[in-house]
Amino acid sequence: MFLHLGNGISVRTNEIIMINCYDLFKNEAGQKFLDSGKNQGNLVNTLAIGSKSSADELIKSIIVTDKKIYLSAISPLTLMRRSRRGFYTLDSDKNDLE
Repeated sequence: MFLHLGNGISVRTNEIIMINCYDLFKNEAGQKFLDSGKNQGNLVNTLAIGSKSSADELIKSIIVTDKKIYLSAISPLTLMRRSRRGFYTLDSDKNDLE
């Protein structure tokens, strides 16, 4: 399954380690984590280029995979619902076959 993070970027759900609120990463430790990812070239911003508001206002969630860190304008709750819906669909299809 894939999870759409916004602006045409999707990731495999089995690669996702964490989906969390971006506000939790605005402290010093969180910024160090994001800066480290940026310095290593592993930070991906899924916001549309040329957004009128500042990026910090638009970023709602952070998605950590085994290879990259993604910043998304989609809320963590919405992303979690999307990822679970895919799993429930797969489970219900499996039960229909038995």
